[in-house]
Amino acid sequence: MLLFDSFRPPTFMNSGIRSLLSCLVFLRAGHIAAEITALQPHPPPGYAVDLDLPAASRWNPVLSSVLELHGTRPFFQYYTAVIASVTEQFPSDVAYFEQHIADWQQAYEEHFPDALREIYALADVLHSHSKTDEERSAFTRKQVLLANLHMQIGNIGTPTNGECTSVVARSVEGLVHFRNWDFGPLPEILGLLSVEVTFFFSKSQQPAFRCLLALTHIDKWATCMKPGSFSMSLNARGFGEGHERGRSPARELELLRAGSLPRIAVLRQVMQASSYREAVDTASAAKALTSMYVILAGLEAPGQEGGAVVTLMSNSSSSDVMKLSAEDWFLVQTNVDHWLPMADDRPSSHRREHVKELLGRLGPQSTVQELYSVLQDQSPFPPNNTGPDDGRVFRPSTIASVLMRPLNSSSATNWIADIWRYSQPAPMQQVWVV
Repeated sequence: MLLFDSFRPPTFMNSGIRSLLSCLVFLRAGHIAAEITALQPHPPPGYAVDLDLPAASRWNPVLSSVLELHGTRPFFQYYTAVIASVTEQFPSDVAYFEQHIADWQQAYEEHFPDALREIYALADVLHSHSKTDEERSAFTRKQVLLANLHMQIGNIGTPTNGECTSVVARSVEGLVHFRNWDFGPLPEILGLLSVEVTFFFSKSQQPAFRCLLALTHIDKWATCMKPGSFSMSLNARGFGEGHERGRSPARELELLRAGSLPRIAVLRQVMQASSYREAVDTASAAKALTSMYVILAGLEAPGQEGGAVVTLMSNSSSSDVMKLSAEDWFLVQTNVDHWLPMADDRPSSHRREHVKELLGRLGPQSTVQELYSVLQDQSPFPPNNTGPDDGRVFRPSTIASVLMRPLNSSSATNWIADIWRYSQPAPMQQVWVV
């Protein structure tokens, strides 16, 4: 279901009022069950954020609204859990990041000031609403930045069993891009704090786009669509050639200072592209600090639907582009390089092959909803697989599923976001935030 019929602020507002409008939120009526099963998804609340406003203030109405609904506790629980997790796994790396957090702040201020100011705005609002000394300590600017750097800390450490599944397919109903978003720790907290955001530009009139994101990671655009143009999803890259596993934190900081792009910067550059082909070129040319997969769907050429998986290495110069060929009808990406065969020592390779098999059974004549339902499959693959990577597509870490149809002109069917994990009931009402 969609929250917005268009990507513009309401036309009945005059220009003076519209310039003050930084966000809208439409929250649905009813109550959400404390535990969500595969049969009981719910849509996230929807907001609109004006990217022409200063980064330090553009999110304030959104954050005020969410804090009124849920308070600061979910943010505290998540940040405490993620810092504890990376500290347990990578104690020396976390110690370096903590000791040099001012250097990270300086590097972000120099190269990615918008992202840093958004994180600061989040920290400031959380800190001002804190109710305990524990929360006030957790919500300093330095601590919230450190919590948001946990993926960079983890990516130079030991691989895990993988996160996320993305698919691009040509169907009888047109091009479709869908994904499962898996993340942790505490996926139910991330589900609670997940929102749909329509980013628009009140002054520059650039094309608007929509993203699903968790407000804990306020500047991470991991699932987005620019209607009529292209869609994008991010998958973590667990390991492989040119990966940063084993890189020292000092080297990580050196590369950041030299201009290598963290995930947030790569994704922002891609979403600023004006077309699918430009988005593919932007992703493949990015000098990435962190390994990742950028999955894209859009118009390859007039009358030719396209899709691509861009594999970014962390050496800031190498990438691989796997395009949806004329002979194939789908692409699948999990957290392992597409050229590596399935193996027990390649986490998420079983899940990739499982999705391929499920799509193969359905065939290209299937409806969009039939294809989308693949994301809910909870069976192991192969059937007798009991290993740590059991090949399940829908897992306890699956926070949300998103269906995107970037070339579909109907706003009622071109975007569906289903949240599966939600930590507490919340009354949902329609409100305006200005």
